[in-house]
Amino acid sequence: MSAVHLSERRFVPHVAVDLGHTLAVLQRGRNDPTLRISSAPTQTRVALTARISEHEGEGVAALLEQTADTTPRHRAPIRVIAWGHLAAEVEAFMSSVGRLLGFDDDWSELLDSPSYSQLPHAVRYARETHPGLRLSATRWVFKQGVSAIFEQRVTGSEAIGAWQRLTKHHGTPPPPPPRAGLPFPSDLRVFPTPRTWLDIPSWQWRQAGVDAHRRDAVRALADAAPALARLEATSPIGAVARALANLPGIGPWTVAETLQRSHGLPDAISIGDYHLAHAVCYCLEGRRGDDARMLELLAPWSGHRQRVVRLIGVSGVNEPRRGPRVAPRSLAG
Repeated sequence: MSAVHLSERRFVPHVAVDLGHTLAVLQRGRNDPTLRISSAPTQTRVALTARISEHEGEGVAALLEQTADTTPRHRAPIRVIAWGHLAAEVEAFMSSVGRLLGFDDDWSELLDSPSYSQLPHAVRYARETHPGLRLSATRWVFKQGVSAIFEQRVTGSEAIGAWQRLTKHHGTPPPPPPRAGLPFPSDLRVFPTPRTWLDIPSWQWRQAGVDAHRRDAVRALADAAPALARLEATSPIGAVARALANLPGIGPWTVAETLQRSHGLPDAISIGDYHLAHAVCYCLEGRRGDDARMLELLAPWSGHRQRVVRLIGVSGVNEPRRGPRVAPRSLAG
């Protein structure tokens, strides 16, 4: 086994960045085997793994820490320590930290627009209390695509549970911390390669609770992953969206969910989401609505609709519960 290469840098954001709130959208449950977030009053720590490229890399482990002693947390520098067996892969990860943390996600056009004042007070207040919320751009199209496919047509807990089980079982352990005292969780795994996803037998998919439709969609995405990686590196995002949409089992909702997390698209909206339209409509006009009504209500903020949706998500405005949660489906029989 080759030696472990370690790199350490201190990033000083030129805009307000809240490490925890920005990366929370990437975490698939509290026990996500690829990303963990822990927060205290003065410190946020994120432990994560990455594979660069997603179909060829060996894997990188990283710790990101933001500590606020005398300044607000969203203005505090972010310390990043990353390590792996391939020096080039570690440095490639370090080069991606800025977009991962949303350094280039510019909210000024939205905040300075006349339409911003039309947002409900609770949404505008959410921006005041979360000024460091940014849209992360991981560029991990394959990983985010797999996550989105798992969430098709099932409850969140069902999707997260299946994703965690297969990711933990088939992911690979990252290199151990090369320095004593680094608080890196021992159960984290590097997300499986596309080749590994293709090799998972059908009985394991079924045992994890994943139906044939989602299994086949992941396989189609895995088969196309090398071509998608080349396309992402050389072509506009629209070409990547079209390539995803042409894959079997991947529709507009999955494309939007994938690119929101992989590229931080500020205007991408998940049409067909079970909960989103109701939540947005309730926040903006006090009653439930469908996708068509959601798009009508979001029209004044065209170009920034995903930013508005993220603010709604942290605003605390929720429709009162009226009945039991949707029960997970059984794939037995």
